[in-house]
Amino acid sequence: MKRIVIFTLMLMFAHLTYAQPKLFSSDWPVWNLTEGMNEKGLLNDFDYSFKNYETALKWFKAGNVDVTFMTLYDFISMQPTKQPTLILGVTDYSNGGDKLILRNTIKKAEDLRGKKVLLASNTISLWLLHNYLEKHGMNLNDVQIINKSVNSAPLLFKEDKSYAAVVGWNPNIEKALDESSYVGSTSRDYPRAIYDLIVAKESFHTSSKDLSKKLLQSYFRSLTDKEVIESTAMGLSVSEEEYRLWLDDAKIFETWEESNLEYQHLVNNAERIRIFLSKAPTTIRDEETRKRFMPRDIDILDLIGFQKVK
Repeated sequence: MKRIVIFTLMLMFAHLTYAQPKLFSSDWPVWNLTEGMNEKGLLNDFDYSFKNYETALKWFKAGNVDVTFMTLYDFISMQPTKQPTLILGVTDYSNGGDKLILRNTIKKAEDLRGKKVLLASNTISLWLLHNYLEKHGMNLNDVQIINKSVNSAPLLFKEDKSYAAVVGWNPNIEKALDESSYVGSTSRDYPRAIYDLIVAKESFHTSSKDLSKKLLQSYFRSLTDKEVIESTAMGLSVSEEEYRLWLDDAKIFETWEESNLEYQHLVNNAERIRIFLSKAPTTIRDEETRKRFMPRDIDILDLIGFQKVK
């Protein structure tokens, strides 16, 4: 009897001291794949949740999530994090899925000067707008940036015609389109400007290298798993065909080896982002966004953990 009690207490203690690592995914078609993976039981090693992107960023920055998905821009902008973090892999780069929607009255980039642009300024949308304006000889100080959430910005743009443009990503950004607007530019115009990543706490990876590797292997295999894709589409309440169309708006790396070939491009782009984030444009009023802008003495190579996943 005494042995049974002791064994029971040991099991209870083990349960209390071991917590599954937290994995967050969020609203980008390529990352939606985790929903199908979870249905198939491929994420059973994790305490898995699907969150709004902005929520996932906040939790990861605070050190409350072990693994999540985010853009390279957002990853660099939150450095240094509360706990050291690294990039486990590259899932894709946006190839049309991020969009700038313009009013029909805006015929060229110069027409945006002084006008109001809606976007979630604490996300990748600010980087897309920067690339668009820079390409046309302008900068963020040439427009009025109005900060709204990822979900509300497209709807507000559609309702209030005083806004000249809105920036966001699929599928939410499509809600902004009507007869008074058109797609003025997409991430397809800026190849490799928006990398999407799997990132993790360094402490998680150090203590769970096998689990890191298993997660990456499962993810890349799922990209060609019809069952996972069908399940993901069903969860999004769209057909498999429509979901695959969403995926076409990204250049997806279907193998670990293909992902690793982006190493030098990733380093170069990270340096561009670091320089951009060294000083906040005056047109950005949101305090949380402004906090992202500061000089960073970081070694980008230390943040890229490709070679650490072995």
